[in-house]
Amino acid sequence: MREPVGQGHYRLEPLEIMDIREKIWHGLRAASLSVMPGAGHLYIGEKRGYTLLVSALTLLLVSRLIWPPAELFYLSLAIFSAFDVYATVKRGYGLI
Repeated sequence: MREPVGQGHYRLEPLEIMDIREKIWHGLRAASLSVMPGAGHLYIGEKRGYTLLVSALTLLLVSRLIWPPAELFYLSLAIFSAFDVYATVKRGYGLI
């Protein structure tokens, strides 16, 4: 988004300034942080990262203390989080 700053000058968001190669590497770095779901979203400044992080920690606790198959849900959340954060960096919007 362009935001007028002064006469004929605009402030660009950081992702608009990046070229294609920078977006790819930035997205891959953020996706690699999604081993812990939500960490990649927090890295790029998305507020929904907090929700994903709390969900991931809850699933880890449940899988360790109550129901071991919950690790599969954690793995699914980690994969979804990685794809979502990469799509957010690359396209400007995520999967949801």
